[in-house]
Amino acid sequence: MAFAGEKSPTQKVQHVASTATGTADDDNINEQIVQHLMTTGQEVGMTWHSVFAVISMMLCYNAYIFTLVIPPAILSYINTDLGPDPSYTWITVSWNLGGAIFVTVAGRLSDIFGRRYFMITGSCLLIVGSIICATGQSIGQMIAGGAIFGAGSGLLEVVFGAVQEVVPNKYRAIFVGLFDASSVVAEIMPLVSWVIILHTNNWRICYYVMIGFQSFSLIFLFFFYHPPTFADKQAHHGKTRLQLLQNFDWLGLFLFVVGCTLFILGLSWGGTTHPWKSAATIAPIVIGFTTLVVLGFYESYANLKEPLFPPRLFKAVRQFTVPIIVMAVGGMQYYSSATLWTRLSQLLYATDDISKGLYAEVIPLGSVVGGAIVVFSKRIGHQRWQVFLAVALQTACIGAMSTSTLDNAPKSIVLSFFISTCCTVNILNCMILIGFGIIYQEDIGTAAGLAGTWRLLAGARATAIFSNVTNGKYAASLSAAVAANLAPFDLPASTVQQLTAAAKLGTAAAFNAVPGITPAIKAAAVLGNQQAYLQGAHLSYEVALAFGLCGCIAALFISSVDVRKWTAQTVAVQQADRCALAEKANQTVV
Repeated sequence: MAFAGEKSPTQKVQHVASTATGTADDDNINEQIVQHLMTTGQEVGMTWHSVFAVISMMLCYNAYIFTLVIPPAILSYINTDLGPDPSYTWITVSWNLGGAIFVTVAGRLSDIFGRRYFMITGSCLLIVGSIICATGQSIGQMIAGGAIFGAGSGLLEVVFGAVQEVVPNKYRAIFVGLFDASSVVAEIMPLVSWVIILHTNNWRICYYVMIGFQSFSLIFLFFFYHPPTFADKQAHHGKTRLQLLQNFDWLGLFLFVVGCTLFILGLSWGGTTHPWKSAATIAPIVIGFTTLVVLGFYESYANLKEPLFPPRLFKAVRQFTVPIIVMAVGGMQYYSSATLWTRLSQLLYATDDISKGLYAEVIPLGSVVGGAIVVFSKRIGHQRWQVFLAVALQTACIGAMSTSTLDNAPKSIVLSFFISTCCTVNILNCMILIGFGIIYQEDIGTAAGLAGTWRLLAGARATAIFSNVTNGKYAASLSAAVAANLAPFDLPASTVQQLTAAAKLGTAAAFNAVPGITPAIKAAAVLGNQQAYLQGAHLSYEVALAFGLCGCIAALFISSVDVRKWTAQTVAVQQADRCALAEKANQTVV
């Protein structure tokens, strides 16, 4: 938000164009950022209003994390009840896709019109999506619900920008770290979900719990989050809502939505719904990718008054663009690992419903620990090396996961925990870097939206890719693995085929339907199924290793936070605090 005496973002960009375009190097851009941070906002410290605003955003963050961690934890159970359906993984993929699209919209429009009602709308969408899923009678309905609360999560993803602007700049790292650490409330839900299923045999109750918490967070947000309003912003830019809507980049938004959707659809269909070489797979991928490329040129060279992706943001390459790339790699590895680990641990290591919940906690709790580490990011300093070491260790652990075995669960637990912890250290540090890497703080919502978009979009792509890689290798290996384990029993080919199908389903009813089944035969078939899935998981981790190596290289080009940026100013002062400051100023004048 701009304050009295400052130029509007458009005026500032014109000024920068005359002094920086074509000649500005990294030092010049960094100096512009430092000078802007030193003169933007007001010194109000941490007031009760800002504290409760942060708490309300923490609750909203937990509310949307509920929608991220609960469905993957009970995905196999949902598929067994409502399926089986090969598209069941889209319950989680649709979350990523919905979030990736709507976080850009929310970030850009909330910079223009104010954040309060975008976040309230996001909270309402979470509730709607959860109700649809709680009453779902098909995998298709569950996917639709996932897409809706994915959209709501996308609107709420701007909290990473919002929390940085409502606290003094010098406390940003502390609160971003605490923000993620506070998600322990939501992160224990995979275990709680399996306890609920164990005692009630009803997965729908997990969604009712989500609805209750989401409703509470919505109430808290409504009463305690009061950032600068549209009227405050209009006092500086002088435009009406209609004028701003007319100037908005609707064509860019259309190209973005179409490109993302087609690209992800193609990746998801490949190897499952349609063969990779089929037109139904290739066409969406090619058209979607081409659309996104066209969008990039359109945003860069079209004369747009309110572009969806303002080119001015990308001037700060080391401070803004490179951290987004590194975050995208983190998103690919975090969201894909979360989905892959849940299935792998439940199939290979878990022995009952409670142990399924405990294994599902490994990734979420790693994220909480990562948030706690980032609390000390400012004190540690050297954010570039923090990010590089996190990405390097994360990549090493992913490579080691490609050697996981059936008889060494502790090794897989430790490696998966470190993958999650390192991903979080990477992503949160990059979010802080991005907040401090934009030339004008009026763009912080857009910046957070862009970062969230590419992180979530990369996660959706990775989830689709790794799910297909795992399932493809698993399907190719299953029959041979089960047959090899059943060879000593000298069973007819038809019985082996029945046992293979039963092992794939993994239900007691499927095994009981096989004539002549014995505990030893069942154990052999189950072992073959586990071995086949492990081969698929190994291949996925090997693919993920390549992405991690790219992330390591990119992290070397990040620029650490200039210590002068840790100022005492608050960029977006809460309404009550602004009124108090105005009243105090009036009394001083009198």
